[in-house]
Amino acid sequence: MNFLIIIFSIQAVAIFLAFIKLFSKRKMVNILRVSYSVFLLFSGFVKIIDPLGFSYKLEEYFQVFEMEWLLPFTIFLSITVCLVEFIIAIFLLLGIYIKQTLYVNLLLMISFTFLTFYSAYFNAVTDCGCFGDFMKLEPWVSFQKDVFLIIISILLICYQLYIKPILISSNHKNSLFLAFVFIIIFSIPIYSLSHLPIIDFRAYKINTDLIEGKKTCDQIGKPCLQEEIWYKVVDKQTGDTIKMLSNQWASQWKEFDKVQGFEERIIIDKGYEPPIKDFDIINPLSFDQSMTDSILKMNKVILVISHDIEKTNLKGHKFVSNLTDAVDHNAQIFGLSSSSSDEIINKLSISELPFPYFLVDQTTLKTIIRANPGVILLERGVVINKWHWRDIPADLSVFVN
Repeated sequence: MNFLIIIFSIQAVAIFLAFIKLFSKRKMVNILRVSYSVFLLFSGFVKIIDPLGFSYKLEEYFQVFEMEWLLPFTIFLSITVCLVEFIIAIFLLLGIYIKQTLYVNLLLMISFTFLTFYSAYFNAVTDCGCFGDFMKLEPWVSFQKDVFLIIISILLICYQLYIKPILISSNHKNSLFLAFVFIIIFSIPIYSLSHLPIIDFRAYKINTDLIEGKKTCDQIGKPCLQEEIWYKVVDKQTGDTIKMLSNQWASQWKEFDKVQGFEERIIIDKGYEPPIKDFDIINPLSFDQSMTDSILKMNKVILVISHDIEKTNLKGHKFVSNLTDAVDHNAQIFGLSSSSSDEIINKLSISELPFPYFLVDQTTLKTIIRANPGVILLERGVVINKWHWRDIPADLSVFVN
């Protein structure tokens, strides 16, 4: 958040100084040009290092707008959006194709602003995904950010004549330079999809203590969330529609009909929110039995994660099947999936599971590791290592001894 405050403060000061004529328009445009380019490079980078994670956010938007036909293209669109941000930033910095770049940028910003306004107004998507997992923004904060960036984009269009090219060498050398830069940029998502993201911003990254991360506000002695939840209800006797607090509804529900259920949520104090939520390991043989605490307290445990068995990579499971032979008794192996044991057996075409599989929420598993299947190693609840199925070591006993 501090990064955004610094960038936007620099831009606001530059605009103000130019407005009172203490700055020339040329200086203002150059400051806006460089700061805006830095912003786009940052925004593009934190998303492109984890294109799978950004694609999950796009899936949320497509489902909200009932555009499920776009779901098969989320990975492609995820990478494309990030590349467009990089292209705009680089062209703006270098001062080339300025007119086309600025109009494409304005169109992109208008699209983002519409999405963030819709998400904020209708509470449709609680996090815009603008900065991947690096930074979460409240919907209205994200909308305000985009409105400000539209203003910057319009100013750059109005004063684009002050933007001069930086590169002065031959067109041939410029083309080679740009081609080299874009090859490097494009290799980042390819690597992240084939292995794991080069930087992990999630709550399950290596060296994270999951036991500590799961502790609630009461357990660590910090203020908890305080909120008011209002319902819109109808008085059964008078027929009047009124707003009522949820705790009032709980005690007087016989006197009212709830019309639209949830009406408004007012946050009084956000309080402490644990970084790790919804990580609950359930025994499929007994749905009221949670295995979470017992597994996290184990000395060494290997978790094989396949968030959706129907979409899993069968070749990856061949590597995983070797784990039982490669690991000695110093570590236990468990599978985590949102799919049932029967679905796993049918998909893998096996007669019985090589190790016990437990149920975990699919979204949680997607967050834990960007691989299907993937493997993580825990030691008393601490994430020691994580592997994409392509990178599973031939001898895991080195890590568990």
